[in-house]
Amino acid sequence: MKITQFTEMQKAAVVSLLIEMINADGAVDPCECEVFDAICVEYGIDEEIYNLGRSLNGLVAVDMMKRMSDQQKIATAQLLIRVIDADAKDDDNEIRLFNIICKATGVDLLINAMDENP
Repeated sequence: MKITQFTEMQKAAVVSLLIEMINADGAVDPCECEVFDAICVEYGIDEEIYNLGRSLNGLVAVDMMKRMSDQQKIATAQLLIRVIDADAKDDDNEIRLFNIICKATGVDLLINAMDENP
């Protein structure tokens, strides 16, 4: 699996979005934390980037994601899906948040285009 490259600020935005997703259902599941920690290791997210991500407003993080490359947007959406799937529960708030993020950043259009042109 090839890891998509992000700048430090983009990584902070990803951290912010992942934390939002972990909290979306109102319960932090240990499995979600394990997946989050694994993502941090995979993407070289250190304590400084983590703290910056924690301090970012979710809307700012979405705006930062909106300015990412298409590949970075897809990679971020895939990371969000990993967190959603971590606790093996379907939660309407998580799905709603995911859909809002995808629509706001154009990921929904990218996914539709990929589905139409496999």
